[in-house]
Amino acid sequence: MIGLLLAAAAAAAGSFQADFPEAATTKGAHEQRLKGASGFAAKDLGATPAKAARAFLDKYGAAFGVGEPFELVLRGEPDKGGPVRFERRIGAWPLFDGDVVVGVDASNAVILVNAADVPQAVVKKGRITKAAAIEAAKAAIHDLVTDDQPKAQRGYRAVGGTIRPVWRVELVAERPAGDWRTDVDARTGKVLSRVNLRADGGGLAAPKNVGSLGTKK
Repeated sequence: MIGLLLAAAAAAAGSFQADFPEAATTKGAHEQRLKGASGFAAKDLGATPAKAARAFLDKYGAAFGVGEPFELVLRGEPDKGGPVRFERRIGAWPLFDGDVVVGVDASNAVILVNAADVPQAVVKKGRITKAAAIEAAKAAIHDLVTDDQPKAQRGYRAVGGTIRPVWRVELVAERPAGDWRTDVDARTGKVLSRVNLRADGGGLAAPKNVGSLGTKK
């Protein structure tokens, strides 16, 4: 299956580069797939920015890793000229940090594509409960002091060569001061990453070992 998807990406990339030989492109982890393109103009694809962007992705999206197993949901559209943002989803849940941004000009010509480079292999089933994920996120923050009620959203994220189910937990802490976002693997309970959204640049903090967690029956 993955081989077929990469072959489709290679064919679509070849079609895009044949149609727009002047385009500057950036390749992803797999040479067959692109993660960015600029310096071209795909015209007359739609009467609005969103329609033009979606028509472009319908034709060339496989070159940028758009297609199976993902669906695209429109998340932002300018009135005239600018970025059109799509969220990748797998079923009901978003692929965190996996957005596709298509730039259009004032005449609705597509002139830019930026797509997060993500793998195609998906691990779909999670076992960790929402409550257990929140506890893992809290335990991974040393000397945590907070009276905030954490929020947790189910989704997916790229981890190495696969896409895995995760809980994205967000909480506000008095100590260490910050707006903390923690991704917890929904199968293993492992803390995958932690970011202080309040810090300049959203610096990463290294997670600590939090041990085993409860699972859904």
